[in-house]
Amino acid sequence: MTWVITATCEGERLAKCIVACPENAIQTSPDAKQYYINPSVCTDCGLCDLACPVAAIFPESAVPKQWRSSIEENRLFFLT
Repeated sequence: MTWVITATCEGERLAKCIVACPENAIQTSPDAKQYYINPSVCTDCGLCDLACPVAAIFPESAVPKQWRSSIEENRLFFLT
């Protein structure tokens, strides 16, 4: 299972999910509008989801319809 950070995260910079992730799978860049989870590093522990103050993190299979574009955005972030 892959976890995805959705658009609800946009502008959120508390980084609680980054601190919670034991694998350092969550990344961003200076020009990115949110954080992203590297699916090749994530071990599916779910600690990021528990730490997220804006409820932006979902298992890929449970991403709400209105944020499904976040799945592809997350994938593309790690292709660059």
